[in-house]
Amino acid sequence: MRRYVDFWVIGEERERAVELLRALARLGYSDAVMELKGDLAWSFEELRDAAAEAGVRLHRKLVLKPNSRKELLQELRRSRGKFEVITVVCESLEVALVAARDSRVDSLIIPPKSGFRIDKGVASTIRNCVELPFSWYLANRQLFLEAALRVIQILGRRVGVIVSSASSSALLLRGPIELASLPWVLGYPQERALDTVSKTPSQIIERNLLKLSSNYVCRGVVKIGEEDEEEVPADIL
Repeated sequence: MRRYVDFWVIGEERERAVELLRALARLGYSDAVMELKGDLAWSFEELRDAAAEAGVRLHRKLVLKPNSRKELLQELRRSRGKFEVITVVCESLEVALVAARDSRVDSLIIPPKSGFRIDKGVASTIRNCVELPFSWYLANRQLFLEAALRVIQILGRRVGVIVSSASSSALLLRGPIELASLPWVLGYPQERALDTVSKTPSQIIERNLLKLSSNYVCRGVVKIGEEDEEEVPADIL
């Protein structure tokens, strides 16, 4: 059985955030990755309890929109170890080239109106997952589909692709099958399309939860007992 993940929902106010989590549970998601805005940034534990009550695991997400390479690196240093997921919106090629290879970045988003185009040269540098926010499709279908098609055609075989809601409203959420239909109609095989809302984001979350746990020692080594350590396969860490 697949576990479905909405890799980006936005919490702006407590009651709406709780309703968002309940709606995700009704739609069949098991995990939600939420960007917390305003005062909600200090309410993660409370929201996590509400999510658990609804039947959803909640994880924190940081979305960075840096203007330069220097700004991105500064933000990554300040945020290290504080979030389960870090996503970078790449408005420029300079930012994209850094975010594409930095191990602290979990996904990058290439806006439809970015200052660069995805070509084979850019594609060869990208190592991290590329995220497609569905709410951006609702905002401007033609521009978003053009950008999403380039991602699928040029990057789809090289890196993981994730589709997320990127919504702060329960009314604008879509079920996992609906989100997966986006890469499917753009040319992804059905199983790989389903991976964009299940396997690919789940692996990132589990890897990062392990890294943030007190048992994590270094890449490939995790504490099992107080004195014992066990090597863990590198693809997990």
